[in-house]
Amino acid sequence: MKQVVFMLITLASACTALYKCNHLRAEETPTADRGEERLEISFRFHRGGIASSQYAIWIEDAAGRLVRTLYATSFTAKGGYEYRKDALPLWVSKAKPQTIPSAQVDAITGATPRNGIITYQWDGTDDKGNRVPPGNYTFFLEGTLYWKSRVIYSGELVWGGKGQDSIPIKKRYFNQSKTNEDMITELKACHIKK
Repeated sequence: MKQVVFMLITLASACTALYKCNHLRAEETPTADRGEERLEISFRFHRGGIASSQYAIWIEDAAGRLVRTLYATSFTAKGGYEYRKDALPLWVSKAKPQTIPSAQVDAITGATPRNGIITYQWDGTDDKGNRVPPGNYTFFLEGTLYWKSRVIYSGELVWGGKGQDSIPIKKRYFNQSKTNEDMITELKACHIKK
């Protein structure tokens, strides 16, 4: 029991000391293999109540085509978008989840995570597992905060180019509300190239 308590205290300390992208990884979070090059996105997540806490993370190429969905909350991806039109509308319009085979939906979805630091990685592959060519890519994180209130974060990188310890992140609100506005905070992204 003392070991478990010590491990929890150690983990909590590590969470508060998170300053770089690659220090902590959530256990339930799908992560890419630690290859020579990767994009790493981490943030602090805080669940809200009803009509909230939906988010999706995806990568687009320079032409604005969706290359890969890294994660989408299962409620939205598995049909919630049909009766909650305000749940991740940008991701739904790009990914067209109604056309995605169920096995692929299962691979990108999960239950709404618990509160804490969450990390996702992209290994430079598309939704079919093929390597993408070098070039300009943009990551997006869309979050439905509360009913129509949502936020979209984005950042650009050059895949195959020089790595970046910190990718500048743009943040845009839609129908901004104070309710659940702290759902996604402390967002960091880095492009790691060894």
